[in-house]
Amino acid sequence: MKNIVLTGWMLLVSFFLYAQGEGKGVQFMDNAPWKEVVKEAKKQNKMIFVDCYTTWCGPCKELAATVFPREDVGNLINKHFVSVKYDVERGEGLAFAKEHREYINAFPTLLMIKPDGEVFYRMVGAYPTEMFMKGIQYRLDGITWQDMEKEYNAGKRDFDFVMDYLDVLVMSEQPEKYEEVKRDYIRQFPLDSLMNPKIWALAEATIDDPASETYNYVLQHINEFASRGFNRYDLEWKLSLTYYYEMNRLINLGFKTENADTLGQIQERLQVLEGIAQAPVKNFPGYLACVRVEESYLAKDYQEMFYRLIYLGENNLLDNLNWVYAWADDLLEHLSSQEQLRRCVDFLVHLQQAEEKDNDWVAKNGYPVIAKAYEKLGEQEKAQEAIRLGEALEKQNEERMESFGF
Repeated sequence: MKNIVLTGWMLLVSFFLYAQGEGKGVQFMDNAPWKEVVKEAKKQNKMIFVDCYTTWCGPCKELAATVFPREDVGNLINKHFVSVKYDVERGEGLAFAKEHREYINAFPTLLMIKPDGEVFYRMVGAYPTEMFMKGIQYRLDGITWQDMEKEYNAGKRDFDFVMDYLDVLVMSEQPEKYEEVKRDYIRQFPLDSLMNPKIWALAEATIDDPASETYNYVLQHINEFASRGFNRYDLEWKLSLTYYYEMNRLINLGFKTENADTLGQIQERLQVLEGIAQAPVKNFPGYLACVRVEESYLAKDYQEMFYRLIYLGENNLLDNLNWVYAWADDLLEHLSSQEQLRRCVDFLVHLQQAEEKDNDWVAKNGYPVIAKAYEKLGEQEKAQEAIRLGEALEKQNEERMESFGF
């Protein structure tokens, strides 16, 4: 009997040692009182690694599932730290979060703390394993982003170093410095280096202006990119999205401003966009249609605006109904032809009905503009009916939002 108990005890100890030593990941104290964590850190002469999480946080779960269980991560963290994880919305975790509220405003937040309570490193977010380990190791080695900045400014530009520098800037919550360094580093390469997958991965996010050299280089050489193995769909999506953001900015600004200088600048930018949209890229025909209507709107050429708005809209090239209703609202102020007013109201009614038929959730309310058109036609009953339908749609939207808890 003693032998059985002894054997069982030895197996238990062996399992415990395997779990702790070969541990297959970071060994966390789970929501332990902070005093106990500090006591254990002092006992082992280690620092403290804290994972601050919530039960609803997706990136927190990603870290817990894919990074912390890895043996190489465990070997690094367990060697230098006593680790604790806190659900910061309850119990000991809530108490810890209140005590360290200046450091915890997003999740996951990872803290490195000395046993005397000094927080000497903070990371926010879930990062790929290699990046995570690199950030931890740099901090353990006492290397900061300021140290790497000095090396960079002194001329150190090899690719691996710059990638590490950028990673450290991200993990050190230096977004402005990160963008500055990334754009500065990319500028040293000739445009054709964009076809290098490593350079493209770094430069892609900086291609954010359709008027830029890099954007136009990709646009003009998209076939060559595709022949070198780049996904053409992804390239067209990137070009299309960048174009849309700029077009959206310009059109919305055009609705808001009456400053002559600003309007002139918008018109100049729209002319550039019009030229770009001639290229055979996904979504460009619809974008070109929007640009042309906006050009007529800014020029106050209401006859041209009428024909462009109706023709392009009837051919399903104008899919942003907020813009369509705003353009139409202004256009109606300047139309006197009964024929044109009738054509305009028929177009708007068809557009609104199609939107309501095809979508369960209709936030775009064109009824006030439709009512305005009927009033100009002298059809008061139809105008009142449009107002009633618009109010009903607004009420429906409010009830839907309330049901969603907003």
